[in-house]
Amino acid sequence: MSDDNISIYLDCDDDVVLFEKDTFKVSRLKELAMKEVRKKFQPRIYDSENNSKGQYIRSFLQTITIGDENFIFDYMKFETIRDCQILQVNNKGWQKGKLNIEVCISPDVKKPDKVNLEFFPEQPIKPESPLDDMREMIQTN
Repeated sequence: MSDDNISIYLDCDDDVVLFEKDTFKVSRLKELAMKEVRKKFQPRIYDSENNSKGQYIRSFLQTITIGDENFIFDYMKFETIRDCQILQVNNKGWQKGKLNIEVCISPDVKKPDKVNLEFFPEQPIKPESPLDDMREMIQTN
C-alpha cells in the first residue's frame, strides 16, 4: 500500500471479493462484517434498575471523561487488512491486493453504522491523464 498507488472504494454491491476459501458479493460482505462486529463488541450490560439485560455498551461508551474533559465519540472503529482478490462488474478480471475492512459503530442510535471496504491493488493503478483522450485522438488521425 504505497503512496503512489490509487485505492479503490468498493461501493458497487455486485462486485465480488475472494479470500482464500470464501467468496462474497460486496453487499453480503458488508452485511456480515457489521453483524459480527455488533455480536462481538456490543454485549449487553446488566441494568440493575429492572434486573434485566437491556442497555447496549454503545450508550455506555458514548461519552468518556478524561480529567475534567468530556469527550463525545461519533463512531467506534474496528479495522482489519486482508489479502484478497476482487472482481469488479465494470473491470476486465480478477485483481490481487489487500482489502481494508472498516466497521464504524455509532454510539448514537440515531446515526447509522457503516462498513467501508477499500482495496489496494498489487499492481499499481495509474491515474488517467486528462491528456490521454487527446493523445488517442492524435494517434488515430
